[in-house]
Amino acid sequence: MAAASLITADTNPPQIEVYEKCKNHKKRQRILINYKKQHDWLWRNCRGHRQQFDTATYWLLVTTLLTLSASYGRADYYRNGVGWQPPQPILPPLQPIPPPLGSLQNVTCIAHDTKFTCDCLSVNQRLQLPHLIGYVFQVEISNCRSLTIEANALEDTQGLRKINFKNVENLILKKYALAFPRYASNTPLIIEFDRVNFELIDSHAINGNIEEISFIGGRIDVINPFGFTTLKDRAILLKMDNVLVKRIEPQAFKKFAVEQLEIRNCIFQTNVPSKAFYELEVLNSLRIQNNNFQEVHSHAFSFKIINKLSITENYFAAIDAEWIEAYVRESVVIRDNYFGLTSPIAFKGIHIHRDYMHSELLELQFNNNTLQLPVETRPLEFNERFALNIKQLRYENTFGCSDLDTAQKPPIPKQAFFRNNVDNIYVLSKPIKAVATPMNGMNGQMIAASRSNNEFVLLNKYIETNCQPRSYLTYILLGVLALVLVLLLIGIVVWLQVAKRRKKRKLDVVLPEPRTYKETQIIYQIENAGLLKTDL
Repeated sequence: MAAASLITADTNPPQIEVYEKCKNHKKRQRILINYKKQHDWLWRNCRGHRQQFDTATYWLLVTTLLTLSASYGRADYYRNGVGWQPPQPILPPLQPIPPPLGSLQNVTCIAHDTKFTCDCLSVNQRLQLPHLIGYVFQVEISNCRSLTIEANALEDTQGLRKINFKNVENLILKKYALAFPRYASNTPLIIEFDRVNFELIDSHAINGNIEEISFIGGRIDVINPFGFTTLKDRAILLKMDNVLVKRIEPQAFKKFAVEQLEIRNCIFQTNVPSKAFYELEVLNSLRIQNNNFQEVHSHAFSFKIINKLSITENYFAAIDAEWIEAYVRESVVIRDNYFGLTSPIAFKGIHIHRDYMHSELLELQFNNNTLQLPVETRPLEFNERFALNIKQLRYENTFGCSDLDTAQKPPIPKQAFFRNNVDNIYVLSKPIKAVATPMNGMNGQMIAASRSNNEFVLLNKYIETNCQPRSYLTYILLGVLALVLVLLLIGIVVWLQVAKRRKKRKLDVVLPEPRTYKETQIIYQIENAGLLKTDL
């Protein structure tokens, strides 16, 4: 009854009726203060019990979520986390796992704050990167003579943002060595290789949630197929600068999107096979600059989309068919390159992307390039949707006068490519031996500059000098002159023969030979002795 009366009193307090009827402001304030003081104990009791209940519920939920995340966090994501595992013992942060018996010795990794420093100290033996666990922002690996990274070596790290390799030799990246699934970490990775010599980049060695990859200096012996695959949905940068690539397999770089792709100052010692760079998307710019290539096979570079394409100052020993396939949206610049033994359809694979919606034709700049064709000069083929801009195109071939339209005065080339660019195309004035290999690291621009101006002549000048039709009168005069010379030669020969015969008919008077002093003395002695010559 007491409780019921209390609740009734709380539900309909008498002060409320007084409050509603009161019109005086001071009385209303006084009534409110009395009401709060009288019934504040009930509010405090209810609020206290509710806070205790919410706190207990919160900690129960947190404990449950931590247990579940610890159990599922160790599932192998390449097996899609099959099966539930019991919670593992909690390890301290930044702790490397020791290697199993019989395996390679681990590199000593020192943890400092949120950074792992793994220094091999230039030990002359093969080491391996330990399996790292814990929250870490950066991992730095340096000064290794020989290093192997096994699969999923960094899969149990949290918050990893940057991985640096410095001064590492004979690095072997096994399958899934640097693989970071998208759901394992919300932080895209930055990987830098500075003066690193790779012995092998195995298939799927580098993939996952990676934002930037840079190769600065060093050497790559072998890149297996699918070495670089499925990077971050939209990575920012893939850069190769001053790298020696000994062998690259087909589909080494396959199916990923990147904002910017740069290949600079690199040397490819062997041929670049078909589909080496396969179905890539370069959302901003592709720059291939100052590189040295051997033969580049058909469709070696295949891009689904490129905003800006720039190919400058490169040396290509040979180009096979359509070596690059690209769909461009904004600009194409091909400048200061040397293309040896190039196919006439080498650049036909460059197209305009379907997203290009401007009414004006997209310009393709093809400036200051030197190329050599397997046969005599032939026109290059480009996509007709481009506005072709050609300046100083040099052919290391002579031009055939049979390809001229002699009905025109002066004669003009039959092909529209030569006819439209007759003032910007140069040909050899005479055949010379082509450059087979670059001399002292010369790029395309340096090779072009090394040619003397006398070796190349402007196409229209070449036509005027070597391909002008001559009149028949000239040939008649030349024939008459030749006949006169022949008759004159015959006359000279006949005269010489007659003179020789006359000379033979002349009688030559034989005079006695003069006597020597000794012979004269002998004759005098004989005459004085009274002897005759017949007695001698």
